[in-house]
Amino acid sequence: MTGILKTFVKYFYLVSRVSGQVLILFMTLLITVDVLGRATLGKSTLIATELSGYTLVAVVFLGLAYTLKMGRHISVEIITSRLPERKRMQLETAIYILGAIFMAWLTWTTWEPVIRNLQTHSITTLQTPMWIPYLFIPVGSGMLTLAFLIEVVGKIRALKGSQER
Repeated sequence: MTGILKTFVKYFYLVSRVSGQVLILFMTLLITVDVLGRATLGKSTLIATELSGYTLVAVVFLGLAYTLKMGRHISVEIITSRLPERKRMQLETAIYILGAIFMAWLTWTTWEPVIRNLQTHSITTLQTPMWIPYLFIPVGSGMLTLAFLIEVVGKIRALKGSQER
């Protein structure tokens, strides 16, 4: 990988990780303030439920790419753990390619609600334009698509490296 590409990949995963961390902190503070407000003042912020719901969607989708990099997605290894290393890597590469294809399709299809909500100017009770919370889904899905492709390239390089030995 070239220096520019390595830097891009590094910051790409950093954005995925940090956005999840910051959003979890925001959601925690939002809910804490709401609970404390209800307990001490007898009043709710009236925004915690709606905003924490949007934040949860953002955390999940924006964090998918970093989760893939760290190998933390759910995997069933009952069969793959018994395969020779090279066969396992080949199977993982094929699965990642299928994952990239599926996520590219999901990214494509989830842009339609974003565009529709932009055109209709749909808003929530908090006057939040609906395209904003909808945007997290295709952006996060697109990031996961890119992460799958990055990991596929790494796996192919590792396979070629093990073949040359």
